[in-house]
Amino acid sequence: MPAVRRTRIPSGTAALLVVILVAAQPAWADPGRDHSATIATGVTLSADPSAVSAGDTVTLSGATTPATSGESVEIRDAVGAVVTTATTAGDGSFQTTFVPAGGVSLHAVWQGVQSPPVDIDVQAVVTVHVANVRLFDTALVSGTALPVRPGATVTVQLLRAGKVVATRSPAQNSTGAFRATFTINDPGGFRARAAFGADDLLEGTRTTDQRTTPLPKMHTGTENDFALLLEQRLVALDYHLVGVNRSFDYRTGDAVLAFRKVQGMARTNSVTPSVWRALASPRSLPLVSTGSGFHIEIDQKRQVLATVQSGVVQAIIHVSTGKPSTPTSDGTFHVYRKIAGYSPHSLYYPSYFDGLRAIHGWPDVPTYAASHGCTRVPYWTAKWIFSLAKIGT
Repeated sequence: MPAVRRTRIPSGTAALLVVILVAAQPAWADPGRDHSATIATGVTLSADPSAVSAGDTVTLSGATTPATSGESVEIRDAVGAVVTTATTAGDGSFQTTFVPAGGVSLHAVWQGVQSPPVDIDVQAVVTVHVANVRLFDTALVSGTALPVRPGATVTVQLLRAGKVVATRSPAQNSTGAFRATFTINDPGGFRARAAFGADDLLEGTRTTDQRTTPLPKMHTGTENDFALLLEQRLVALDYHLVGVNRSFDYRTGDAVLAFRKVQGMARTNSVTPSVWRALASPRSLPLVSTGSGFHIEIDQKRQVLATVQSGVVQAIIHVSTGKPSTPTSDGTFHVYRKIAGYSPHSLYYPSYFDGLRAIHGWPDVPTYAASHGCTRVPYWTAKWIFSLAKIGT
């Protein structure tokens, strides 16, 4: 409101009131102050979302003050490297997208002014698969981990009944893929778990569905991968077998029979789930002699023969010794005579150790003691044991 100034009229003068209106001086017109205009300059930045999975896109947006169109705004990381740029609209706003390779702190820079930083967290993404979960097989665990960092290791674990039984640390290849193998030594339900993380990554994990080891029934004539796994396991346990392949033949059956005898199981040559479980946790064959050198032991209780080197079983086969009316004597003997071929009594490749008693091949080798005192072995093993049973053995 205008100021009012009053002036007194000297006495004797006609009465007259004069009112002079004087405009008030604004504060900025104060001669003692700086009257230049001050306009604040600034820039903001926000990230949406601020936490993503590897490979996801983040939207970066903000605005400049004052609002200026067509201005370039740089988005920089913590060390000042430009990761992307944006251009302002008429209201000073800007927006751009960015795919972070890892956790990062960003700020916007415009006309030498920078925004407060925004942090973006990145979680690794993992896929995992498991195949060949079969007893005594090699399970293959494969998958991918993102972001791709060739040479970086992924932690891969094999779990049985929820417990970690083995761990591997394969490296990513150029596409982020990884592979690891595990030997399945026990029956049961298995899962594979993969995890990947780093200082700038939140760990990502993935676990497969449970895969249970099959325990298939098998018999002579079966041809599949399980027959091969069975034969390989029998050989690993020192049961004599040749022709290891995908075919369950008579030789496989003889090896299974020898295994069943040692385990105290029913004396058949078929495979059942109980046989698979026994193969995973087998009983060993007890020995009479554990001295140095080579010898042969014939276990009449179990009806098996074992070749032994310095107290260690080398191979086991199924045999049939003397029946009760014509028993094979217990004791320690030495091979004193051998015939390459058939003897006069049709013994095939006999190695004599006690009078006319010999280890020899025979067409019929039952699961029990049935001979006339000799130790019968399957025909296909006769030459093999003949070659080992040298004179004096």
